Formats: sequence, structure tokens, C-alpha cells
Amino acid sequence: MRPSLIAFSLLITAQAFALSEKEIQGFIDEAIKAGGGEVMIPPGTHLITKGLVIKDAKKLRLVGYDKEASILKLPPLAFAESGEAAAAGATRLALRRSQNLAVGMRLHLECDGELDAFTQKPKPFQIAFVKELSPDAVVLRDPLKFPVPASTTIRDSQAANLIEVRGASEAVTIEKLTLDGGRTPVDPPVRGHAQLCGIFAAGPYSYEKGPTAPRVKGVRVTRCIIQNCFGRGVAFYSVEDSAVDDCTIMDCNDEAVDLDHFTQKTLVQHNHFARCNVGVELNDANDCAVLFNEMHDCGIGVNLWRWCQMPDLNERNRIVGNTLELTHGNAIQIATGTAHTTVIDNDIRDSARNGISVQGTDQILRDNRISGSKLKDIAGPK
Repeated sequence: MRPSLIAFSLLITAQAFALSEKEIQGFIDEAIKAGGGEVMIPPGTHLITKGLVIKDAKKLRLVGYDKEASILKLPPLAFAESGEAAAAGATRLALRRSQNLAVGMRLHLECDGELDAFTQKPKPFQIAFVKELSPDAVVLRDPLKFPVPASTTIRDSQAANLIEVRGASEAVTIEKLTLDGGRTPVDPPVRGHAQLCGIFAAGPYSYEKGPTAPRVKGVRVTRCIIQNCFGRGVAFYSVEDSAVDDCTIMDCNDEAVDLDHFTQKTLVQHNHFARCNVGVELNDANDCAVLFNEMHDCGIGVNLWRWCQMPDLNERNRIVGNTLELTHGNAIQIATGTAHTTVIDNDIRDSARNGISVQGTDQILRDNRISGSKLKDIAGPK
């Protein structure tokens, strides 16, 4: 007999078995309705195809029985690569290779599309729908509005994140789980951005106005293994008073941890990041701290930069006590439009570019130990 939600906690034995996504979501929904509680994930590999949603939750804990044995995993990537180029107006795309596409699927074509109202530049994608499929081509429901070059990456535009935290959620803990994005060594280097992430937590916001409702508050990701994601390991948008600590995040095509638009007062501490495009990214984030993490073989270790042009963004962040080694780019990269960043007591070794690349205003750099940088130990104002 399958376990049930009793006293708002999923009680299990140590025996491994697979729960369905519907069952797990049902337990989550029941705990949210009850005003909080604990949902425990048993040992086993649990396939998540549509993504678990935690919305308007208070004091909810999603916890594995054992972080190495309690595994939530996305299915194999749905993708294709175009063969020959297709002109605007075409309804057929030749395919060089594909897997897991389906009739009716909404496709993300990674090539220039319509003008973006915010940037006034072409969006780096087009959207199309599958009408028919054959082994070497896809027939689209509507004619292309823009050309598609040869070798364009095509993927499911509605691909799921493993866990999403939304709405007026507060005090949500995700603990002792392995979150596996399903990426394999033979998959293309797709960067899922806001899709195909391990955890994606977001409050409502706009680029022009900032948060349009209260931020998601008090999300803690702790003692988890997050791996093989096409998107971010953990992404926080318009989140506050949250933390990622004591986690291992590895082999992600995007950032291990992303503190994005209007996230504030959030801590990234005592984690191990390996083979990710970026260890920690801070974009339009304030009063956040990146403390005592280990980052190995990442593209960039810590990247702080500006997207939105609103005032009082990208200020008072701290990067302290981290070990960063063998980055493929700059170990720590701080861009223009940032201010009052504290960068102290970091151990930086063997960066393929600069140890620290710094711009912006009123930045504080002190007591960093830098060795083996291919370019400069510190580039920019010191």
C-alpha cells in the first residue's frame, strides 16, 4: 500500500520505490492547503515531466529520505538541430538530428526573431508549433516570420523546471534531495535559462517597475545535490531572505546559482560548484552574500552585472572567503552599473583570464589571494 499524507507529513520506510509526479504534487498541494507541513520523498528515482509547483505555500518542507537516494529527475531533452537554412515564409524545417519532439509542441528556435520592446534588439529566438513530424523534417503550423539558419538549435519552449516556487510563498525548505536535470554527455549544449532548472523561485516583477507584488520569501535550499541541468541549478527572481547552503551543484549548462532581478538579502554559503557555466551570478540583486563556497572548473566563478536600468540596483553585495580555481574566464567579474561590492579574503587560483575583473563604483577589494592568472590578477580599478 502506498503511503499517504498523515499529519501533513509523508511517512515512509527506507524501501526505494518511485512515486508518480501526480502523487508528489498531490502531497504538496495537501500540505499547502493545511497551512504547512513536511512532504518526504522516499528513496528511488521519481520522474518529473511537467514540474512540481509550490505556490502560495507557508512553512512547507520538501525533504528527501537520503540526498543521494531520493532523486527527482527530468526526462531526456526534447530537441532538434536544423539542417539547411529556411527562409521567412517557409513551413518546413529540414532536421539534421532530433529526439523527443511531438506534434503540437511549442518550439523555441534559437535564432533572431521579433524586436524586443525592452532592448530594442531582435529577440534571440522564434516560436513555432509542430504540425507534422518525419525522421528528417518538421512541418510547422504557421509560416516562419524570420529566416532560420542552418544548424539552429530547436527545443521545447515549455520544458519544465524540476521544482518551481511561486506566488506568496514563505518559509519553503527544499532539503536532502538529488535534483537531476537529465542532461547527458551526448546532448547539445542547450542553455535552458529559465527552463530546465533544478529549482526556479520567482515573485512577480517587470523590468521597468521592479516587483509588482510581494517577493517570494524565505526559500532555503540545503544539503541537496543538483546536477545535469540545461538551465540553472537554482534560480531566484524577485526573492528575499533566502539561502542556498551546503549543496553540491555540478555539470550545469547555465549558472549553478542565479540571484536575478530584484532578489535581495539572500545568502549563498558553504556550497561546492563544479563544471557549471557560472558558479554564482548576481544580476540586479542587492544586499546578497556569496560566502565560503568552493568553485572548480567553471566558466566564471562569480559574475555581478546589470540588466535593468532602475536606480538602486546591484548594490551592497558581498563576495567573501570563496575558493575559485581553474575558471575558464575571469574568476570574479564585476561589471559597470554595480556599486559598493565587497570582495575580500577570496582564494583565486589559475584563472584562464583575470583573477578579478572589476568596474563600477565604490567597490571594496581587500586581502584576496590570487595566483596563476593568465592575464592580470586584478583588471580595472584596484
